[in-house]
Amino acid sequence: MARTAGCVALLHLSLLVLLAVQAWPLGGLPHAVCHWDCAWYERIAVGGYAPHPVTNPADFGQASWAFFPLYPLLVRAVMAATGMGADGAGFAINVALFPVLALLAAAYMRQKDESGADGLFRVVLFVILPTGFWYRLPYTESLYGVLLLSTTMAMARGWTMAAALLAAGLCLTRPTGLFCIVTIALFHMFAPRLAGPTERTPPDRLTRWVEGAVLVLAGAVGLALFIFFLDRLVGDGLAFGHVQVAWGHRFLTPVVWIYEGFTHRRTLDLAIAAIGEIALIWWGFRIRWVMESSILLVTFLLASSTGLVSIHRYVLANPFANMLIAILACRLPRRWRPWVVVLCLGLDVVFADSWLHGRRFLV
Repeated sequence: MARTAGCVALLHLSLLVLLAVQAWPLGGLPHAVCHWDCAWYERIAVGGYAPHPVTNPADFGQASWAFFPLYPLLVRAVMAATGMGADGAGFAINVALFPVLALLAAAYMRQKDESGADGLFRVVLFVILPTGFWYRLPYTESLYGVLLLSTTMAMARGWTMAAALLAAGLCLTRPTGLFCIVTIALFHMFAPRLAGPTERTPPDRLTRWVEGAVLVLAGAVGLALFIFFLDRLVGDGLAFGHVQVAWGHRFLTPVVWIYEGFTHRRTLDLAIAAIGEIALIWWGFRIRWVMESSILLVTFLLASSTGLVSIHRYVLANPFANMLIAILACRLPRRWRPWVVVLCLGLDVVFADSWLHGRRFLV
């Protein structure tokens, strides 16, 4: 484990240095990486949620209600504790959380494959995959990933109260959180399982049902806190969903959105990403990562039901997707591995350059 932690720390530091070099001419790292949603999170962290939507021509009708509160609350807490600005605080949170996420992923993959084959290479890939670029940005990806993996692992070990607390946090981070929690709970309730590390015998069916219900209830309470807050603030507890229309989101079946994506040049990359995500999820089911693939499928269906914008970030920045990609890469011929590493690092540089210069395809 010490070797894995050292490897994660070294790779994480190296990627941050590389990103800092690219960001240096653009005003420094924390400032240069803060684009799009980052500005909304900073606005919430500094001034709280506004009771009225934006009325300027560029963002007309958009409002901070679309963004869930846990991450901006953490940004505000780090600002208060350190004296950093919002840029630095948001970036620092993700710098600290990404190694935690990588180590959780390493433990999760080791638990799924007790042989330990290719364990270190899988972790290396998880850290350097270009689909993990979002983990280093002042967005919610790292926080969401840590909470999702922690909740899943806590339930597998029988730590129901800890899992419940984590579930509430997950549901205060993104609107997809509750659907992930329900999926985890259903698998806990109905799928057979072995005794966890702290258990002599696996819990009986009734116990698992109660534990699953507690998990869902905790997640629902977390979401309800935000709903009650919005109801008090603007008179609409579901404003986080209703305001999405200001970003051009409307409900259609994913098939329609994907078809439309292929008919417009500016959304072609999103449609291609959606097809790739479907293939990855299907492959996850094939290798019997059923719960993990179900979570990815639920996330994909929810995200793609209102448009393809950010579909790659919602799905491919999920830690289960990154683990599946790492496992898939391990099944390639061993002589290809150096080239896979070079490809990942090269794409990371390309993605960073695109993000820093405001190209929207990664948003």
